[in-house]
Amino acid sequence: MTVHTASLLDRHRNPDGGFGPHVGQPSELEPTALAAMALADRDAAAWLAAAQRPDGAFGFDVGSYVNDSATGLCALAVGPGSERERALDYLENAQAQRVETSAAVPIDPSAIGWGWVGGTASWVEPTARALWALRVARPSSPRIADAVALLRDRGSVGGGWNYGNREVLGEELPPYAQTTAAALIGLRGLDPDLEIPGLDSLRRLWRAEAAGGLSLAMTMAAFRIHEARSDAEEVGVALERLVGETRLLGDGIALGWAALAASDRLLGIDA
Repeated sequence: MTVHTASLLDRHRNPDGGFGPHVGQPSELEPTALAAMALADRDAAAWLAAAQRPDGAFGFDVGSYVNDSATGLCALAVGPGSERERALDYLENAQAQRVETSAAVPIDPSAIGWGWVGGTASWVEPTARALWALRVARPSSPRIADAVALLRDRGSVGGGWNYGNREVLGEELPPYAQTTAAALIGLRGLDPDLEIPGLDSLRRLWRAEAAGGLSLAMTMAAFRIHEARSDAEEVGVALERLVGETRLLGDGIALGWAALAASDRLLGIDA
């Protein structure tokens, strides 16, 4: 699968060195970061370095806000050096807005992670991305504990994660494979009380959801990072079948995760 998926991913390469979300579309941060990691692609890493904002973020404007959620992935993708350090500095100072608890959405207001857009509320996946980057590249960061606290507070009952909250309007929210995989990728080795039930939940979720390409690829990556080899192999068979049948609909982000999940480079990045 690795060669086939890498070949499909390579079709997204643009003349500027970046990768688009679909073939022929302009280069974007997230597919380029995933391609840089999956393919060990220097041109993709160089495109990312050139796209970094003066404050160290990797993001794009959304009205008066900045979507900086790719910063963690890009920090890992550019490799050691000044660009990574500036991105990590940014992450340490760009946490989400504090949100008070309420009867409708009970949370621990002191648990603060990262949002999809700067200055907004915490969400699971951008918090997991920031955590992954800090855990790997700046393991002494005090923000790691903040990220773990957020994931602990937002975990679904029984294990796993929804998109942002555990409970809304008195209803416990169910976990999903993609968000659970993202959280587990970030958490590896930091909190067994979250990781063990999270992995058990993920073993159930990817089958129960009839997961698509992105969820399968991130699930495989999570199992490999947690050294759950038999689980990773089983997901890999399902992912290979889906790639053969659909080519993941030409989705550059799904193909990027698929190529990375199957590559030995994944464990090198996570080391």
